[in-house]
Amino acid sequence: MAGLVLALTGAMIMTGCDTSDAAPTGDALYADAEQTYLQYREFLGGMQSTLSTGPWEGGQIGGYGMQPARCDGGAGYQFELMRSLRQEGTDPADSADVVEQYLRDADMAPARRTLGDGSKTLIQVAVRDQGGFEQILVQFGRGGTVRLSATTACRPGDAQALSDMLFGDVVLLGDYLPWVSESPTDPLFFGITPGDPQFPGGTPSPTPTP
Repeated sequence: MAGLVLALTGAMIMTGCDTSDAAPTGDALYADAEQTYLQYREFLGGMQSTLSTGPWEGGQIGGYGMQPARCDGGAGYQFELMRSLRQEGTDPADSADVVEQYLRDADMAPARRTLGDGSKTLIQVAVRDQGGFEQILVQFGRGGTVRLSATTACRPGDAQALSDMLFGDVVLLGDYLPWVSESPTDPLFFGITPGDPQFPGGTPSPTPTP
């Protein structure tokens, strides 16, 4: 796993948008976004798997991790992901140690801090501007709660144009994205096919009539 992690991070390192060259558009933008997306999701999936390969809770569509967000004043795009997990009978400090080691194995330098004490202790493990990420934050709280949030580094390209290529006019409220829960070992995909839900048994949400 460590070798895979290092290979992925090495390909992703970027701390901001490079405006010295024209931003990619069309197929070049899509290809860059697909590579960025698959690499960062595989990296985070490996980290999540050190804690649990079972379902992690998602949240709103924007937190699934595939919706591009604007950055650098609209000059670039980035992906954001949020997940949560409840671990039973696990020492939060031990889980934090595992995540820290995973990040160190990827040549990152995680920072750790502990807030509160006793049953109200909250442990945070974070990295900033490393390995193709603007930030990775993992929080371990009471009751075995684990919360992960991650934002990729800004990449050059128009976020809205990329979103249109990924999703078109589809309203992402059906079963296109597993935004309720997802295992970190589930197969990765990028983009959707309108009218063809990604997951068996699902039906697409109707597109509103203008």
